[in-house]
Amino acid sequence: MNVIFVDAENVGISPIQEMDARITDKVFVFSNNEQIKTLCHDLMYIVMDGYPVGKNQADFYLISHLSKALSQVRYDEKKKLIFILYSNDNSLCQAFEFQCQQASISCEIINTRPSLVHNHDIQEYTAKDLNNIALLYNTLKAKSMIVTELFNTTKLDQTEATKALNALVKKELIARSPENKKVWSVVGKLKPELFA
Repeated sequence: MNVIFVDAENVGISPIQEMDARITDKVFVFSNNEQIKTLCHDLMYIVMDGYPVGKNQADFYLISHLSKALSQVRYDEKKKLIFILYSNDNSLCQAFEFQCQQASISCEIINTRPSLVHNHDIQEYTAKDLNNIALLYNTLKAKSMIVTELFNTTKLDQTEATKALNALVKKELIARSPENKKVWSVVGKLKPELFA
């Protein structure tokens, strides 16, 4: 089951319209916009509104609700849940990922627009990071699978596995399967220069 948080103030209405959420998924949409509220009502998504208008107010509200949701997850549910965030706000994404890692729960960050890479933003990877990335890539190359199965198969630490998965997504080496959005597949060739 997915618990999906949508920073609609940041990503707009399109990702909500295009989302492939199941009836068993829980979708929280953070917005004070009336058009988005109406769409969410029609799609049976939970609208989180009423927060003050101002810089980062939706972000603070989202993280407080994330913390509340994480605190209510039982130990036996941790491996069955994936917390997903739709946002292009790097600071919010970092806070979301940190909270999920602290709770030992899988998370995914979905950016709705490609980010521009500047020289000072280039990610440096340790040898261990590169090994984890290669392990996840090769495991998915052998068989497409959902995140929980992938993490269980590779037996990587939750934090390390999430970091490797995010790196593969950012480099567009893996993507969700068109047939089943929960399943990840290899879509690009792993080349050493991508992570140099």
